[in-house]
Amino acid sequence: MAGAMVRWCASPAFLLHRHMEKNFNPRRLDVLAFAQAGGQISQETALHEFPRLARESLGGFLGDAAPAASVHWQAQASMRRSADGQAAPWLHCQAQTILLLQCQRCLQPVPITVSSDQWFRFVATEAQAEAEDEDAQEDVLSLESGPLDLLALIEDDLLMALPPVAKHADCTPPAPLVHQDAAFDAAQAQKRNPFAQLAHLATRPLQAGNGGDGGEQAD
Repeated sequence: MAGAMVRWCASPAFLLHRHMEKNFNPRRLDVLAFAQAGGQISQETALHEFPRLARESLGGFLGDAAPAASVHWQAQASMRRSADGQAAPWLHCQAQTILLLQCQRCLQPVPITVSSDQWFRFVATEAQAEAEDEDAQEDVLSLESGPLDLLALIEDDLLMALPPVAKHADCTPPAPLVHQDAAFDAAQAQKRNPFAQLAHLATRPLQAGNGGDGGEQAD
C-alpha cells in the first residue's frame, strides 16, 4: 500500500555480528573464544588510539589545519585444522588509514595511504610459536600471554607498512636559500687570495722610525 511505513528487520547474521562486537573487547581479546565463535569485528577508530602510528603523522604539528584521521580495520577469526589434525585459532586482520607524512623532495605534507593485510595463527606456548614462526607464511603467535591487544597488533602491521620514503608523485624541491652580503663576500674573497694582503702592504707608505736607516744624524 502506497504511503505505508516499511519496517526494517535486521537479519540474524547482522544481529550476531553486532552482538559479537559488543562482547569482544579489542583491547583485551580472548582469541580462542573469538575464533570458536567465528568472530568478526569491523570498526573505524580515531588515529590517536594508535599513538605510535600517530607520531609518524604530521597531523599533530598542523593542528586544526589537519583533517581528522582515523583507521578503518576489521578482524575475522575461525578454528582451522592443521596437518596433524589439531584445531588452531586463525585471525585475519585488515586495516587502512591515510597519514600526512613529509615529502622528502619538497618537504611539504603529502597524504599517504597505508594499508595492511595479515594472517595470524595461534599456538599454545611461546616456545612453539618461536619454533614455527620462522618457516610459516603467516605470523605465529602464542595464546600463553593472555588476552590480545588487537589494536596494538594492527598498529604493528601498519607501522611495518609505512613507505621508506614519502614523496609526491610530482613536486619541485625548494630553492636553496641565498643571502647576499657585499662585505662578507669581499672578506671571503680576500681570504681565498693570500697575495691580496701582501699587495696591500706593499702599497702602504714607509714610516720613519727610531733606529732605522734614516741617514746620519747631524752634529
